[in-house]
Amino acid sequence: MPSEQASPQQASSDLSVIEKLKMFRGLLDPNYFKQSVRPIIFNRANGDPERVHELVLDILKKNNFELSLVSGLFNAPEELRIDVYGKRLVPFGSAAGLDKTGDPLLPLSNIFGFLEPGTICVNPREGNPRPRVVNDDSSLDLYNAQGFPGKGLDYFLNNLKDYKMRKGKVPVYVNMCGMPLSEQNAIELAMEEMRTLLKSLEPYCDGFVWNCASPNTEALRMLRTPEISEQTSALMKELAPEKLRLVKIWPYEPEEKEATFRFIEGFMDGGGHGVVAINTKIFPREQVPAPNWGYKSAGRSGKFLRPYRLRSVKDIRSAFPDSVIVAAGGIFDGDDAYATFKAGANMLEGYTPYTFYGLGLLKQIENGVAQKLRSDGYKSLADLQANVREGGARADG
Repeated sequence: MPSEQASPQQASSDLSVIEKLKMFRGLLDPNYFKQSVRPIIFNRANGDPERVHELVLDILKKNNFELSLVSGLFNAPEELRIDVYGKRLVPFGSAAGLDKTGDPLLPLSNIFGFLEPGTICVNPREGNPRPRVVNDDSSLDLYNAQGFPGKGLDYFLNNLKDYKMRKGKVPVYVNMCGMPLSEQNAIELAMEEMRTLLKSLEPYCDGFVWNCASPNTEALRMLRTPEISEQTSALMKELAPEKLRLVKIWPYEPEEKEATFRFIEGFMDGGGHGVVAINTKIFPREQVPAPNWGYKSAGRSGKFLRPYRLRSVKDIRSAFPDSVIVAAGGIFDGDDAYATFKAGANMLEGYTPYTFYGLGLLKQIENGVAQKLRSDGYKSLADLQANVREGGARADG
């Protein structure tokens, strides 16, 4: 995998007419995207998957008008719509990391039923030096050591205000975190950043996801205690009392469940509504499929996360039966999406699957879930979810 970053000339996101037609066909045909569109973009980016991501988002932003004209093709049937904390929505959204800056909020709202941009921090962050992302096409996994790169609160807030002013049509749940620093009062500084983020963003979004689960940001580990979780949740409730309040968790092994659930319990006790499960899983350097990987580890996402996701969703639904659960982690098809709903999820979101198959994969997943609902005799996804809450459905896998 070439590691050099493409020059502006090599990595232009301006499409020819033929390329634009291919791109829009790729919006509806996941296999065509993987086989024909993705290679074009990788060639423009000299094989750098992070640059590919940036180019695709820029293409979406530049072609938002054209995208809006075909947005009706992504309208989900009424049987898939549910109510979540005062919002009637299609429960298939974009996961954090897909949009780190808010630049593509409008175009993505033409595709997804809800958006989770971020992770947003107060100050701009470069993150770790590049190259810091690698794909494994053989296993459909993505490895990253990005370290929370972003353009900061002010930049994101301007984009979020623009989204609201232009009447963006789907809910936005902002993924955010205050960053502990190396000073003696690191926790206090992180909480003050959270206060700034909440007060600034609350008027313009529909909810928040507190994310201290990144495996590539060592400083965040000091936030992963039940006490800090409860304190953070209480602050979110104080400053965003009418907004959905979630926490993102990491993939856990069976022996880590007790400590993980004490952390979740702290968040719920402080006034949280639920959980986003799950983040990437950390892997050591020697297991990253890239020669001369420059970091001691990387966060791995993709299909391998399925058992972690299903187990965590089932465990959370059992321990916190009234919670809102947003499931993430390598959902590539309708069968897996349906199994995740049966395990207890309210909503699903994705990032890595769309990097391999494009945004048209969403329609394929939705159609698969709708077919499974009908074959199991449910009139709607809401009926299935009510049955799960009543204990009438068992998790698949």
